[in-house]
Amino acid sequence: ALSSAASDVYKRQNKDLQVMTGTERMFFIGMLVCLLGACASPKDVVYLQDVEINSRVKAALQYRTVIHVDDLLSIVVSCDDIETALPFNTPMIGLGQNNTRTGNDQLYGYLVDTDGTIDFPVLGKIKVEGLSRTELAAKLKKELSNYLKNPIVTIQYLNFKVTVLGEVKAPGSYKVNSERVSIFDALGMAGDLQINAKRKNVLVMREDGDEKVFAQLDLTSENIIHSPFFYLQQNDVVYVEPNKARIVGGNAGAFLPYVLSSISTLVAILAIAIR
Repeated sequence: ALSSAASDVYKRQNKDLQVMTGTERMFFIGMLVCLLGACASPKDVVYLQDVEINSRVKAALQYRTVIHVDDLLSIVVSCDDIETALPFNTPMIGLGQNNTRTGNDQLYGYLVDTDGTIDFPVLGKIKVEGLSRTELAAKLKKELSNYLKNPIVTIQYLNFKVTVLGEVKAPGSYKVNSERVSIFDALGMAGDLQINAKRKNVLVMREDGDEKVFAQLDLTSENIIHSPFFYLQQNDVVYVEPNKARIVGGNAGAFLPYVLSSISTLVAILAIAIR
């Protein structure tokens, strides 16, 4: 009888050990699969892999930023006689059109209307959409020559921004002080890409009149510098897609507490049932 009882105890302990070992084995196999899937090779994360060191590469396209609807422009007019230039600077002294951004200081300037024009003092409606900053300055200087001696026109964008979303360290909208900003500049402002970001499939969305234009950039290739989307325009949106490991890992992470809880409950039920 004693031998039979000892045999039963041994069988129960051995069965419990098999159940626990099987559960642990499944758990560790699953973790191993996730870790292997998350591994990335250098070819997936290194920028400009095919560029030749000490080489010179000239971009095929001329960079040009043009004015769009809803751009907010600072236009300052000066000349030999400062007093005669005052009527052409009314927005800059608070008497013209203004625009308020939530949480920011009030901005004064010329807001480009939906028809692509601004209402300039004395000169009236002026078509500005599609012109570069320097082209508009030259156009205004020519018109102002009828009223001022040696006019000087200085134009700046007040609301030039780009938005970076997706697998970057700090997604958000970023104000750009210069109108020359590359895709790498924008990603740098957003804290660079996460390790799980797709570098060969970065999406750029751009407004072109009443249309949206989409482009895909490969950050690992030197050919990116020849793309018309290498230099960003105001209000461009950059989206960095996560790789497959990030998607799988994210889904697993969301359900991991429930999976572990279910496993723990199942083990407890089995342990009670076999006793």
